[in-house]
Amino acid sequence: MFQVILELEAKNNLRAHYLYLQTHSPGSAYPERWYAGIRAAIRDRATTAEECGLAYEDRFFAETIRQRLHDSYKILFTIRGNRVHVLHIRHQAQNPQDLLG
Repeated sequence: MFQVILELEAKNNLRAHYLYLQTHSPGSAYPERWYAGIRAAIRDRATTAEECGLAYEDRFFAETIRQRLHDSYKILFTIRGNRVHVLHIRHQAQNPQDLLG
């Protein structure tokens, strides 16, 4: 069992994507369903982190970067000891090299 830590960058990503969905889906229940679903997918890393494959973004970092997909979004994380660190949440259409900033 892993402890899941949502890093500040991932928190900001989560908030930004949720606000984007709210703005572009006025009156729809989709943003709330999406948010509940992605939060569940993040919590699920506590028991299934090692089952997730390497992310494309792994090639850009020395640390192993894994991914979990939710809808069209990627949850990027790394495992450090008994902790899963959620590093970034991005839409699959976003350029992965934008992470290198």
